[in-house]
Amino acid sequence: MSRNSRRGFLLAALAGAVLNVQAAPTQYNLLDVYNMALKNDAQLAAAEASMKAVQETVNQGRSALLPTLGLSAKTQYNKTSSELTNGSDTDENYNSHGWGATLTQPLFNMNSWFNYEQAKSVGDQATAVFANARQQLILRVAESYFNVLRSEDSLMTAKAQERALKQQLDQARERYNVGLIAETDVLVARAAYDNARVARIQAENLVSVSYEGLRTIVNQDVTDIAQLEKAMPVVAPMPNNPEEWVSMALANNLGLKAAREGLTASESKVKASKSGHAPTVNAFASYNYSSSNSSQARSTIPEGTLSGDRTDTVVGVQFDLPIFAGGAISSASRQAGYQLEEAQKNYDQQLRGTNANTRNLLRTATSDVDRVHASCQVIISSESALKATQSGYEVGTRNITDVLDAQQQLYSSISNYLNTRYDFIVNTLKLKQAVGTLSPTDLEELNQWMTDASDELSVPDQCGG
Repeated sequence: MSRNSRRGFLLAALAGAVLNVQAAPTQYNLLDVYNMALKNDAQLAAAEASMKAVQETVNQGRSALLPTLGLSAKTQYNKTSSELTNGSDTDENYNSHGWGATLTQPLFNMNSWFNYEQAKSVGDQATAVFANARQQLILRVAESYFNVLRSEDSLMTAKAQERALKQQLDQARERYNVGLIAETDVLVARAAYDNARVARIQAENLVSVSYEGLRTIVNQDVTDIAQLEKAMPVVAPMPNNPEEWVSMALANNLGLKAAREGLTASESKVKASKSGHAPTVNAFASYNYSSSNSSQARSTIPEGTLSGDRTDTVVGVQFDLPIFAGGAISSASRQAGYQLEEAQKNYDQQLRGTNANTRNLLRTATSDVDRVHASCQVIISSESALKATQSGYEVGTRNITDVLDAQQQLYSSISNYLNTRYDFIVNTLKLKQAVGTLSPTDLEELNQWMTDASDELSVPDQCGG
């Protein structure tokens, strides 16, 4: 190969290496995924638009208490024909135009005031609903993210089990070839290995499905995410007093706050509907200018000849008192009363649900801590049981089914342990949402325990590695 050819080959190889580096998928951590979701999640964007739309009702309600100013203008061509007493007609063609302005200021209007109070409560409710949607996004991101990790852990467990069963099958064949075991043991090992292959294929599909769930939120292809570090501590929520958690939830739960604002809005609506019979007082002022070149507008009066121009200025106060509206006001008042009762019952239901949900989540998160430690011990026990079973199989006191069952128990215990850790994280976040304290800071703290992804199945050292 010539020098130029070698140089071209090296340049091509270097360019290929650079392209491979650039094409390598980006690894995202939990905080990266959340930041992408903030920008791209359609559900959150819809909630924000809904909040802004509802909050406009506050401006609309306030407008009924503020002055209104209207302008009007017109110009027209007139053609008239009048019949005289002598039997003849007189025709006149002329132009006229004018403009006017009217200013109205409500002085007393109970209906408008209570409608404004209702609008403010509805706006506060919309704000609480949107804040709850942001907390829901944190939870949805965390659940989707850890669902991916669950599926990847399941895949690694399935691959490790498949490798172990393949090794067991190879050993069984060797022992059968030298006459140490019956063919039945080989067939049993083969069946276990085939089942492991099926489980691995299913696990691969679940990984793809879980990544699609994450993509739905962030609207971006994410194919590689950071793993949860095995040294992450698992500690029960503090304080370990349900009443303190319930007190925080009753004060800060956003769903409960939204229901409370909805109840307040319904109370204002009842007052507004009842005020339909109340009088209204408005101050008004108007100015109108008109000009016409008709003979009547330019007629002669004792004081002189009219120019055709005219101005009118009016200032006054108007009092209105509804007497009877066909029963519409009474019906609206009864309707508002029923809606208030509905809002009250919804609030009561939300209150009870928040109370129970907070207690249950505290129990569940605390139980998850015990489950993690117990699952850890199960791994240690399963490893010891597998070693003892394999030794018994070597000396003939155990059969291959016992060995396969012990292997299955070990990998099942590893999978349960890893899933329990994710359950603990998600349930802890749900508990914080229930008490209204869930925030991006919680994801930042979790993100500190994210590490580079690994293709090797790993559990904490105290669980047997």
